[in-house]
Amino acid sequence: MTEPELLDRMRLVAEAFRPAAPIDRRGLFSGRSDEIAELYSVVAQPGQHAVIYGERGVGKTSLVTVVAEMLGGSGVLTVRANCDSSDDFASVWRKALSEISMDRTAQGVGFGSSVKSSSTPGAALLGGDPVTPHDVLRALAAVSSETKVAVVVDEFDRLGGADGKARALFADTIKTLSDRVSPATVLIVGVADDVGELIREHRSVERALVQVRMPRMSRDELAEIATRGVKSARMTIGKASVSRIAVLSQGLPHYTHLLSQLAAQAALAERRADIGVRDVDAAVARAIDRAQQSVSEAYYRATAGDGDARRRVLLACALAEEDDFGFFSAADLSEPLDRIRGESAESLEQDLVELARSEAVLQRREHSGTDRYRFINPLLQPYVVMRGLSEGLVKAKDVR
Repeated sequence: MTEPELLDRMRLVAEAFRPAAPIDRRGLFSGRSDEIAELYSVVAQPGQHAVIYGERGVGKTSLVTVVAEMLGGSGVLTVRANCDSSDDFASVWRKALSEISMDRTAQGVGFGSSVKSSSTPGAALLGGDPVTPHDVLRALAAVSSETKVAVVVDEFDRLGGADGKARALFADTIKTLSDRVSPATVLIVGVADDVGELIREHRSVERALVQVRMPRMSRDELAEIATRGVKSARMTIGKASVSRIAVLSQGLPHYTHLLSQLAAQAALAERRADIGVRDVDAAVARAIDRAQQSVSEAYYRATAGDGDARRRVLLACALAEEDDFGFFSAADLSEPLDRIRGESAESLEQDLVELARSEAVLQRREHSGTDRYRFINPLLQPYVVMRGLSEGLVKAKDVR
């Protein structure tokens, strides 16, 4: 491989894999065909709106970003607002409508007078504070008079206001838009297990919302991310390497992008265009070093003190069979503990309680009289598995 070829492939790898940022182009996006089709159907039906929900790290923002690009190509004007803790109902809508400008032309008075053009920011259509659902309805009616409009409200769970007033106003707005069969569509995106967690204040609005749950990605979808990205970088990768990346990613595309990128870089460091299993193993070691600070700190806090025993219990949690929402029970740890090298856990229940204390690492819920747990930060789960592999606590063949 010549120096120019090496540099070009490095550039292509950096473009193909984006572990730190949402995917913003359809050509780089993989999987989620059902969710894309469902959102297209929602936008096409006046009066329908959607809520996209699921745990962190499953690719919700990438999905709506790519869908927005595709809708734009279909003639749908798509605007977006990201919520934060300082936002209220009015500020979110001002953010969204500030991306739209209303252009008007008017003939001047008198013979031979010129045509005058003016532009009005979409946010100005809301008027002054306070902003009501009726103000939003009126503004959206104006901007959607000539073209369909889709408004994406991302990070909805971060919307400020402990009293729930902003959420209630959003629910009222969606219900009003649905009742009036408005050509504008609202797409709400947030972290939650169900719609009720996102829209707590107005249960009747659920009939106006198509519920699009984003589960973790399947092995095939993760494999498609790795395979497509490697191909776009003009490199090759074997099935065993793709399979290992997909397994270690635990359904989270962030780790698929990260491991694929690092494995490709490991191969290129030896001027090879073919990615092998040893490159993936090298990527695992580098991924542990490059983990987000919040992830590595959570692992350190969880395993401090009685480190060896707690590490094995935490690894068993990461390898346990889960339900559709990522929850497992103490009984589900029996099989993975048998596969983990070292002494058996003597105080399993107490370890789980400690890991769930103040919701530092695990979230604890009671269901049908049984305590169930799951990782608060989903990105910690693959990290724990990779640490277990690197420390020899578990073998690659034992990772589901």
